[in-house]
Amino acid sequence: MHTPRPRLPRIRVSASVMSHPRRAESARRVAEHTGLPLTGLALDPDPDGPPTALRSATVAFGAAERYDTTHHLVLQDDVRLAEGFAGTVERYLDAHPGAAVSFFVEWGSRTATLARWAVFTGAGAVPVVNPYVPTVALALPSGLSADLAGFLAAEGREEEPDDREVLRFVRRTGTRALVAVPTPVEHEELPSLVGNSGHGARRSVCFAAVPVTDPETSVLEPPRPLPHLNWTTGEAALVDLDHDVPESHVPLAGALAAWGADGARMSAALAASTGVGPVAELVPPPYLGAVWHTAVANGAVLEGRWPGVVGGLRDRRGETAVEGALATLVPGALRTVVDVDVLEERRSAVVSLTLDALEFGAEYCPAPREAL
Repeated sequence: MHTPRPRLPRIRVSASVMSHPRRAESARRVAEHTGLPLTGLALDPDPDGPPTALRSATVAFGAAERYDTTHHLVLQDDVRLAEGFAGTVERYLDAHPGAAVSFFVEWGSRTATLARWAVFTGAGAVPVVNPYVPTVALALPSGLSADLAGFLAAEGREEEPDDREVLRFVRRTGTRALVAVPTPVEHEELPSLVGNSGHGARRSVCFAAVPVTDPETSVLEPPRPLPHLNWTTGEAALVDLDHDVPESHVPLAGALAAWGADGARMSAALAASTGVGPVAELVPPPYLGAVWHTAVANGAVLEGRWPGVVGGLRDRRGETAVEGALATLVPGALRTVVDVDVLEERRSAVVSLTLDALEFGAEYCPAPREAL
């Protein structure tokens, strides 16, 4: 006899918007738009102290103790929220009640690559594979949120960003860290108070301004190889997610050659791409080659793991999430060397370049099964 799965207790979410007193007005605007009645501000208790997000984060996560809720959400003060934000948050937390769920991941991160693959393949969440947990919009079970506050107060290192300290916490507690896809949060460009101004624009990998009806919440199971263009160094490498140490990273050009890519043919395909002209005017040549290799390798891995997915993307450009995911690979990787707003004006060319590269990788050098 089939035993019905017991119903989970109703998800009840409280929220805090972490901020500095100088940006309290921005924090209030965010709080007003969450759609969550139990939302308050968490202001830095030592605003004249050394610049750090840890102090306000400690207050924000600790606020969970004030509410009788199942989960607590912490938002930063420089975000824009999608319509129906509260309902989206509740649906994801109902699907993953014990996880730490981020509702934003920036477009140049490793996890952003998985998020694009999730959009292309139909998954609704991805595991965090960054060397940090995205904290722009992060929800935890309320008890864990309070525990995190205690951890930050007792063991948080002021010189470390709060997102890296959160990673230490989830690893210590064995908490699964996920990102919802597409993200219902966009990051706005307010001046950084903690020294992040040199990081370039940190926008969402795929922002959905309008909520998806009955969103998919299943979690993508990633393959081992992850092509990644490091936005801080401009180096394109293949990361082994099962052995993620710098010594094991392989230059992408070499990995593609091992999978059957012909260098001359790949260069010719770049030159022939329908998007190369408008994009090349803005991107220095070494970076253009690196981002091309990265997108080709994405196509190779996608075809090796999910055959046929890349071949259907051109016909899916009308889907908002697909178009968004295709449009963010180039500016996400190159945001410190290009003007991303000017690049956005050439969005169609960026998408065409990305599609051409994905299709080349899928057709000419799909990753072999044993590599996945």
